[in-house]
Amino acid sequence: MESYGVNRRTREAIVAGIFYPDDQSVLKARIDDALKKASKVTTAGASGRPVAILSPHAAFEYACDVQAAAWASVEGNRVDTVVVIAPLRRPDESGAYLPESASFQTPLGDVQVDSGACADLESCSTLFSSNDGPHFESHAIEVQLPFMRFLFPDALLVPVLVCGDATVASSLARAIDVVFGDDLDRTLIVASSNLAASLVAGDASRRSDELVQLMKAMSWRDLAAQRDFAGSAAIASAMAIDAMIGARFKLLARLDSQKPGAPSSERVVNYAAAAWYPGALP
Repeated sequence: MESYGVNRRTREAIVAGIFYPDDQSVLKARIDDALKKASKVTTAGASGRPVAILSPHAAFEYACDVQAAAWASVEGNRVDTVVVIAPLRRPDESGAYLPESASFQTPLGDVQVDSGACADLESCSTLFSSNDGPHFESHAIEVQLPFMRFLFPDALLVPVLVCGDATVASSLARAIDVVFGDDLDRTLIVASSNLAASLVAGDASRRSDELVQLMKAMSWRDLAAQRDFAGSAAIASAMAIDAMIGARFKLLARLDSQKPGAPSSERVVNYAAAAWYPGALP
């Protein structure tokens, strides 16, 4: 963990060069190309700016185009703050972790944390703790930041790692409503999560179909109850905010990690990009 100045820390880009290019020009070109291809699909039939998006947290090698589909759905809109909610892989714990760091490093430049908003969230509930440890261990927020920095270079970041059940998801959602409720038209909620994974491709696909159906039905409590799915609390928290009432779900892209010739012992992971738009289903 780097430290810049008194009481000012930067969370290093720990998977740059592993999950995504660490060369600035290469990374920019990869993101630009992926967004241009994705925008042809995501803008079709869209109405308004999404309240929230779902973007996978896999390596670019597997999911860059799916991530781009999610982020392309908000391209061209005003976004001052990005709240990234990602899973904390501690199945026996319940809670939400905010950062102590003042910024998150990316090859495209540091992303500044909205420390004031983080403090406001922490004051809302004993659910929250400020601790860089979990953020240093997890890549789930980091992999979203190149897209955020590319599209919204001046936006502030509110990174939240969460684990738990529907009670935790509801508490996090209520805190987001309190802190950002009056500014949601300039705030983007990002659920950073993969779908299901299994050694059996058919099982991963079937389970992922079930998860997507829960998202489409806006059944966030049922989704939060899927404790065997790492992203349950993160996605449910995004779905439970007040602005999601009456929202309509759109699946933007879907892919899995299978590659020709891959060993049968390799887990198959499913990925999806999705957006929730304001307004009831047509």
